[in-house]
Amino acid sequence: MKMLEVRTDAEWDEIWEQGLQTGEITHYCDDTESVDIWQHPLKKGLTSNTPLCVGLRTEIINLEYPETIGCDFVDSASYISLVFRSAGVIKEQIEDICEQPGESYLFYQLGETREIEKYMAGRDVNVRIRLEPHMLRLLSLDQEASLPNLLKPFLETDTPPSFYQSLGKMTPAMQVALQQMLNCPFKGILRRTYLEAKTLELITLQFAQLFHDGTPITQSINFKGDDFERIYQARDILINNMSNPPSLIDLARQVRLNDFKLKQGFRQIFGTTVFGYLHNYRLVQARQLLEKGDVKVGDVMRLVGWSDRKHFAASFRKKFGVNPGQLKIKSL
Repeated sequence: MKMLEVRTDAEWDEIWEQGLQTGEITHYCDDTESVDIWQHPLKKGLTSNTPLCVGLRTEIINLEYPETIGCDFVDSASYISLVFRSAGVIKEQIEDICEQPGESYLFYQLGETREIEKYMAGRDVNVRIRLEPHMLRLLSLDQEASLPNLLKPFLETDTPPSFYQSLGKMTPAMQVALQQMLNCPFKGILRRTYLEAKTLELITLQFAQLFHDGTPITQSINFKGDDFERIYQARDILINNMSNPPSLIDLARQVRLNDFKLKQGFRQIFGTTVFGYLHNYRLVQARQLLEKGDVKVGDVMRLVGWSDRKHFAASFRKKFGVNPGQLKIKSL
């Protein structure tokens, strides 16, 4: 039996440099993402790294390993990692961890950590989300009680103890969002915007699964066939018509679901009501527009679908802790 060759980070760097010279590896980087395309004896396919909002990035791995390979490296980055694995097996030998296809994982490492990973021969398809601790606090602002207990130490410090949590099988909603990311139809800035939305969606779905110390949320209704796709279609209709959204009944009719299943689906997938989701989405979009610094508060309010300035300001202040005008001033 052939002995597994475990290569160090330095050796992989040398392979990468040589691959660029021989054309077995193609690398390109722009304002939205960094991509490596491998046509190499050791692996074939692509990896992409997309920085999103500050403190958040997503890595997409879609590779084929002709044979099992190993990597010995030291990771010194301190971030929360969410992993959603569609295909392939990775074994981490030091900690005796094994990532399996169809499952998701959540872990955090503090300081330098040596890892020896074994990538099994075959397809390796997964999405890895890197979340800095301060971003977790921003995402959970005013909703701290809904944060899984495992993550509550991050509300107090950027350096809580390391942990590793296997969450078992991905939910159907996770699988849909994962496939949508892997098959993103856009390029450039639209791709980054799309991936950011899907990344936040996957974070929400995994944290919901972690609620009650890792016990998955009990389904309150049975979903069949393409029900999840229809709920995502409803979400997209809301987003695309956020300044003039349809009524709940009209929305349910457009996606061919009854309104009860639509409401239950939103609660199960997104953890909120239909219009609670829209309310939060409008506020996030308003903040992003204000941070650009070149749009007036009144114009932002109208763009995201608010007609009452006092109501808009109160909702914005409740979610982000500042008035819309104050945020705009900071961005100038």
